Amino acid sequence: MLRLENITKTYPGVVALDKVSLSFEQGEVHAILGENGAGKSTLIKIITGAISPDPGGKIIFDDKQFDHMTPALSAENGVAVIYQDINLVTPMTVAENIYMGKKFGSVYSKRRLNTMAKALFEEYGLDLDPAMAVEKLSPAMQQMVEIARAISNNCKIMIMDEPTAPLAAHEVETLFKIIRKLKAQNVTVIYISHRMEEVFEITERISVLRDGTYVKTINTAD
Repeated sequence: MLRLENITKTYPGVVALDKVSLSFEQGEVHAILGENGAGKSTLIKIITGAISPDPGGKIIFDDKQFDHMTPALSAENGVAVIYQDINLVTPMTVAENIYMGKKFGSVYSKRRLNTMAKALFEEYGLDLDPAMAVEKLSPAMQQMVEIARAISNNCKIMIMDEPTAPLAAHEVETLFKIIRKLKAQNVTVIYISHRMEEVFEITERISVLRDGTYVKTINTAD
């Protein structure tokens, strides 16, 4: 589904990534582990097009090869990302945030957006009111809106960066149910977490980064 070959990113005096190569299979939940400064966030930003790698590396989606991504190109190839920091327009409603920027006919209809959002919530077991303003939601529920928005884009690759940080225990279980459903739909989930118990529960494979270098990929069961 996604293959990275010899990805390097340098900043003045710092090598953030040093010829990192790894691959992600369709429909797997794949953890990326490493302590702070290992290069995890830099890798995500390169996949999503937020930053460009140094020349010489390759980013391959299926059989399409790129030397760097842009945010638009990354989205076009089915990438969605859930960051720790919430990125929503809080005065707008839940449904408006989920479908922001999309066109559904020539007439704008809040009712239609609410109906679509409600169907999405029912499918994935999300307890959200599509008509509620996002600013009235807790940080945990705003995170769920972010996840719902990513799902609505029919993504092929879902990147989750510490997604359980703002969530309570019962909300974490809801998130895991969503991840399992995405996996059943052959969506690849790239999961970044420092919580080892989550990694062992939800992932199939683990890749380890250390000081900007790739160490190893192993089956979680091993």
